[in-house]
Amino acid sequence: MTFAHMNVCYILDGVLILYGIILTILYCRLRMRPSNKASSSHPEQPTSGGIYEGLTSRTADTYETIKMDKKTIV
Repeated sequence: MTFAHMNVCYILDGVLILYGIILTILYCRLRMRPSNKASSSHPEQPTSGGIYEGLTSRTADTYETIKMDKKTIV
């Protein structure tokens, strides 16, 4: 009876190890694949038309500094 349980455990351990190896290989293949994009974090924006038409980047600072006077605490 105990030998039958041990065999089932060995088979399940083998299946889990094989599953882990296959997933690791697939993950490494996905990470090592060369990317065709120049930069994946900054997608290219269309130069004409679309939702970006008429938008320009500002050179001035958007936020202004608030000048607070220090008041004496009594």
